[in-house]
Amino acid sequence: MSQQAAIVSTCPLCAHELTFRFSTDEIPFFGEIMLVSASCGCGFKYADTISLCEREAERYEMEFDSDDFTTRVIRSSSGTVQIPELGVTVEPGSASEAYISNVEGVLCRVEEVIQTATKWSSGDPSKFELGNRLLERIDAVRRGEGTMTLVIDDPFGNSAIISPRAQRRALSANEAHQLKTGIITVDVSE
Repeated sequence: MSQQAAIVSTCPLCAHELTFRFSTDEIPFFGEIMLVSASCGCGFKYADTISLCEREAERYEMEFDSDDFTTRVIRSSSGTVQIPELGVTVEPGSASEAYISNVEGVLCRVEEVIQTATKWSSGDPSKFELGNRLLERIDAVRRGEGTMTLVIDDPFGNSAIISPRAQRRALSANEAHQLKTGIITVDVSE
């Protein structure tokens, strides 16, 4: 059963009144979740999906090729995404948002960042060349000429790669503690 609530606050951009809306729902795989949203006339927008279930810290890892592009990927706002072959690590920050996509969608997000960074580094030949090599590597995988690895670490266990080929393992307490969460957490056990 869905429950709804709202909290009036101040917009962090323009300081006008802003209403954060909260609702809960039951979602397959995630269990009970809370949807949070807010928008302001100045253009500020916020949306997140927060799992209300406590899970163990997990790592999902999968080697993929172009045949795996439709594999479902769930990245919570606390998930760290890595593609080691590209040297890419995307860590959660204070504005991290959860998303549900697929392997190709994750690769497209990474590709867009590399394209932007490559354009910005056009004055530095070594960085510009590195960016172009990474983009060529992505294109090669799209053409079916190679593989890459997708890794998602989540200290709250709310991210996943939904495939029988994905390897899942629990993270040790030390591994989980070293991950960024993107949100303020309070450890009540100490």
